[in-house]
Amino acid sequence: MELEALDDVEVRDTETPDNYVEGLKTLTIGMYFETIEEARNYYERYGQEKGFWIRTRGFDENHNHPLVTPSKRMKMKSNRNMLKAVKNLTETFHRENIDISKVPSIFGGEYIGFDNRNCYNHLRNVRHRDLDCDDAQSVLDYFKDKQAQNSKFFYAIQCDESGRAVNFFWVDSRSRMAYRYFGDVVTFDTTYRTNKYDMPFAPFMGVNHHMQSIQYGCALLQDETETTFEWLFKTWLDAMGGQPPTSIITDQDLGMKGAIAKVFPNTRHRLCLWHIKKKFVEKLSQVYYKRSKFKKNMKERIRRTYKKEDFEKRWMLLMKENGLENNQWLQGLFDIRESWVPVYNRDTFFVGMNTTGRSEGINSFFDGFVTHTSNLKEFVVKYEKALSRIVKRENDEDFESEHKFRIVNDHEFLLKHVGKIYTRNVFNKLKEELNKVFHYKVENVRNGNGFQSFIVKSKDDELEKFEVTLDSQTYEGKCECQQFEFVGILCAHILKVFVRLNIDEIPEHFILPRWRQKANKFRIIDSQGLVHDDGKEESEALRLSHMCQEATKLACLAAPSNEAYKIFIEGMNDLFEKIQEGSKVSPTEICAEKDIEKSTEPSPSQMFLFTNLILFNYQFHSIDLEEEAKGSDSNQEEGSDSDQDKGSDCPE
Repeated sequence: MELEALDDVEVRDTETPDNYVEGLKTLTIGMYFETIEEARNYYERYGQEKGFWIRTRGFDENHNHPLVTPSKRMKMKSNRNMLKAVKNLTETFHRENIDISKVPSIFGGEYIGFDNRNCYNHLRNVRHRDLDCDDAQSVLDYFKDKQAQNSKFFYAIQCDESGRAVNFFWVDSRSRMAYRYFGDVVTFDTTYRTNKYDMPFAPFMGVNHHMQSIQYGCALLQDETETTFEWLFKTWLDAMGGQPPTSIITDQDLGMKGAIAKVFPNTRHRLCLWHIKKKFVEKLSQVYYKRSKFKKNMKERIRRTYKKEDFEKRWMLLMKENGLENNQWLQGLFDIRESWVPVYNRDTFFVGMNTTGRSEGINSFFDGFVTHTSNLKEFVVKYEKALSRIVKRENDEDFESEHKFRIVNDHEFLLKHVGKIYTRNVFNKLKEELNKVFHYKVENVRNGNGFQSFIVKSKDDELEKFEVTLDSQTYEGKCECQQFEFVGILCAHILKVFVRLNIDEIPEHFILPRWRQKANKFRIIDSQGLVHDDGKEESEALRLSHMCQEATKLACLAAPSNEAYKIFIEGMNDLFEKIQEGSKVSPTEICAEKDIEKSTEPSPSQMFLFTNLILFNYQFHSIDLEEEAKGSDSNQEEGSDSDQDKGSDCPE
């Protein structure tokens, strides 16, 4: 075969023939090859040796372009190559959750013919190859069935140009409703990959009124490119009614950063502090190690600096003291300091979080449910079981907060006030701040323009001082530490001033609605996570269940006293008349209609109602028995719940 027959041959970019040999003969018109493949391979090797890539439409030995130097040959597309060992190591690193960007450096990728992008593309191709069509279809069928059961269930599946499903997103009705109440702060993380196809699991997490982690939906993704994240964020925003969060915390991923800037332009985006700090050991091992002075000083500057100018001065001094003024990595971190250093974000509500620990915390739920062999359908189904554990914990804490009294001393008026308002966990957080007021003193009181200013100093450290400014009439104001803005709970400095001014109740503007008992009002609509508003039997049962619960509470309170009993009955009669006036159907007609129903077995909603009432009555009466059993221990403060979710941040 003559060389002229190579006119339309296309060379694959990432393949290199085996048995590469230097010193090939110059190609000339008239050279013969047995097959087109043999000619193509020869020409490809010839190009590698001479320093050009192949796009053949004929042959001319006199090149019309500058030749590439030997050291840069591997940058040409036709010379890109990933050896089998490289592919295997890339897949292994990915399974072990090790940064695959290290693979090129291990093999000297710059010179052998591949880079980071080739590694990511290889993983994408592996997922494309492995994703079982039947598995994807079963997930789609599962989603359709869930949506048929509850129209508020939301899902979306993105397909590639070949029609294959590549990205999956879903969120249940309860999570969508929870976002309306607690969706001001979101964490997002993609480090978890336990499934058959090694697809990144991407949960959207938040914090409820008990400071527990809750879910706002999740996704299984084909890759972690900006395009994929942009699709996911737009889809999630659509599911959440188009309301973006106030703030979001993610890891240091450029794809995420670009997508967030496009989809959430007005949302404050922060980088996970823990992900940044763990790189200190790798990048600065000579100075950042256990008990090193540099590590201690760095942590203090990050965590305990409350003014931006102070942080910048102290950072520069630390760099100079350790001879790190020219360290490029540290300089890069300083350049983006507003995206990760707490002092630059304390004016925005983050529920006090500095990390994506909430997102990573949900991953631990899956360790007992899924494995690396779980297919998509198994993962999605078991995700629902893991999610039910989160809901149960919230329901348990609801009961604890609403039915157990806060034990405080008679003179602790501020605690008495918030004890009736806050959930148990938020109450305990405020109590911790109140316990700190004894470590501070108030000095330099100034008045002017209707405001009062106070300097609150630490008794232990004279350098620790904060200015508190309050409106003289309404007591609205702020502290320099900005804890209320950042966490949503008053700091010890403002509380110290309240004690000084003999203020016995927390002003209303300092009580966030998200921290109140029953802040999750949607659970009254549906304690099982189903949100109905369509007049079906389930809705009637849920309303009836809630009304019975409230009526039972009053009945239990009124039963011991004849006077209270009379008030209860009179109130019920008044309610009966008012409701009957607004109803088009008389109680007699309703009862008659129920009597003629032919059903011999209770419906699911009736069973739910019956069970709900039994459980509630049992729990309610158990409170009285428990309180009575405490007896002389009534002055003892209740202990904390050891199972409570405390993971707002990753460990130091």
